[in-house]
Amino acid sequence: MATLTLPSSGSIYLDTNAIIYSVEQIAPYDEVLEGVWRAVQRTELGIISSELTLLEVLVKPLREGKQALEQRYRRLLTASREVHLYPIERPIIEL
Repeated sequence: MATLTLPSSGSIYLDTNAIIYSVEQIAPYDEVLEGVWRAVQRTELGIISSELTLLEVLVKPLREGKQALEQRYRRLLTASREVHLYPIERPIIEL
């Protein structure tokens, strides 16, 4: 099983795939990411991502009418103190 080496404090960036694997519990990736979420719960780490992530994770639940899954994503990404979404602006895209 793969493991992640995490910083002892601060914030880490999670992209869309990592969020989907975690929320939808897609093996084996969800198990690899468990350490991230445990560190977040212990307030050792914060999660940062972009507003593009919110757009991308909502496509499938909205298309398939999976309201419960849609709400799980919205709660995690917009109502969580541990996850911070940043707007996508042209200078960021061009990095």
